[in-house]
Amino acid sequence: MKSSSPAAPPVWLAVLGFLGALSLLAAYLVACHVATLQRSPWAPYLYFLPLMGMLFSAVAGRWGSAWGGGLTVAVVVGLCWLLPRWQGDLNLLYVLQHVGTNLAFCWVFGHTLASGREPLVTRFARIMRRGDMPPEVMSFTRAVTLAWALFFAGIALASAFLYAAVSLEAWSVFSNLLNSPLIGLMFVVEYAVRRYKLRNIRHSSILDSVQAFRKGWPVAEPNPTTHDSR
Repeated sequence: MKSSSPAAPPVWLAVLGFLGALSLLAAYLVACHVATLQRSPWAPYLYFLPLMGMLFSAVAGRWGSAWGGGLTVAVVVGLCWLLPRWQGDLNLLYVLQHVGTNLAFCWVFGHTLASGREPLVTRFARIMRRGDMPPEVMSFTRAVTLAWALFFAGIALASAFLYAAVSLEAWSVFSNLLNSPLIGLMFVVEYAVRRYKLRNIRHSSILDSVQAFRKGWPVAEPNPTTHDSR
């Protein structure tokens, strides 16, 4: 006899997954903050964990898991050899990683604003809207792309300034404990402004957005004659 219990709605699975990932991120950031304040020799290894994950994902997605795993292991071995021999401030490595990562994100968004390129947020919107891109959406998403580029540039500058001119403790609070909430706040502000500025334009649901990103980078053809305004 088959169970009559309904399957868990996909939205709840997404919410549970999001909360789980958020909990892991919070635990990781608190661990980094504590390790930084205590000048723990394990701190640099914590700092490089996300980069190793990003490295594996990027290489595996392009050349396969074998290449991704091999290169990641090689980098980890190199770090295990280099870090104990580092004669300077170990926390400087995390500062460089933090500043460099934010500058990289600044470039990821900013370089798509060049002439002849499609702004990154415009591309996201084209995927989620299946090519239905009214002029006001094009203009807004270009402005949002610029806002994200400036945001990441500001984070990088603030990080460098706090480490160089204030204190390691102030820098750690900003980079470990405030950086991620600031990114979350940026998303909230962007969503609120978008709902206000584009209140007569159809908006994709969060689930639609997640499904669009899971498809990778499909080509969305413009369809300017079928705008669904509401």
